[in-house]
Amino acid sequence: MRYSYLILLLASLTLWGKVNINTASESELTSLPGVGASKAKNIIEYREIEGEFASVNDLLNVPGFSEALLSKISDEITVSGSSSTSATSTKTEQNSSNSSTDKKIDDIMKRFSNEPSITEVQREALKYAHIDNETYESWIGRAKNQSWLPKMYVKGRTTEKERVGYDQDTYNLGIFDNTTKTTNKDDYIEGRVEFDLRELIFHPDELRVNKEILTSVNQRKKLLEGVTKIYFDRRKNQIDLILNPPKNAKGLLNAKMKIQEQTSILDALTNGYFTKNIK
Repeated sequence: MRYSYLILLLASLTLWGKVNINTASESELTSLPGVGASKAKNIIEYREIEGEFASVNDLLNVPGFSEALLSKISDEITVSGSSSTSATSTKTEQNSSNSSTDKKIDDIMKRFSNEPSITEVQREALKYAHIDNETYESWIGRAKNQSWLPKMYVKGRTTEKERVGYDQDTYNLGIFDNTTKTTNKDDYIEGRVEFDLRELIFHPDELRVNKEILTSVNQRKKLLEGVTKIYFDRRKNQIDLILNPPKNAKGLLNAKMKIQEQTSILDALTNGYFTKNIK
């Protein structure tokens, strides 16, 4: 039993001298050889986003950490136990870290304040597809206004009459000097205007317009879902590019091209509105 206590004591002393990368503050992390303020912040940001480190080897997933650096500090770090600072100090620094994280999130989101909002993009997509609320209201309004237009009927005809006559028999010999032909034209036009007072209450075209609107509901729903998905997938890719930038040129190029592809799709769905309104 005495030996068991001794082993536990030695283990505790061993862990006490190591830095727990799951709970360590920035100042504790910078005490490690080769770990400066930048790498310490990367560790803190990584565990806030991804959760606790399962093993020290997970540090290779943190930007700035290589196998050589991990090998250099592996004997001085752990993923369990307590760090060398007091619990009160750790809690204070965690609160400070949370405040810093909130500020960083706000700073990241402010980078996109120059871009149109999702509401604006949805509105323009519906408008370009002619299935927005204003278009619907215009259809209904024109159908109702048509009730005030009368039905007009117009018809006409033209008639011609000819009369043949003879000039006077000057010498009474039964011989007429000349014959004459007279043509008379008569033009006739008739018009009629009719109002159907029943259509002032309900015009048949209103029913047709309502059917068109109901038919376009599914199209409207699919368009909104598609635009929303593309918009936020693009935003996620932008944030990921900021927080986890690729380590090589090829990865960086692929990430930027993906964002450009999504931008072009939003432009196609909004008739170029998205790019035109990036300030």
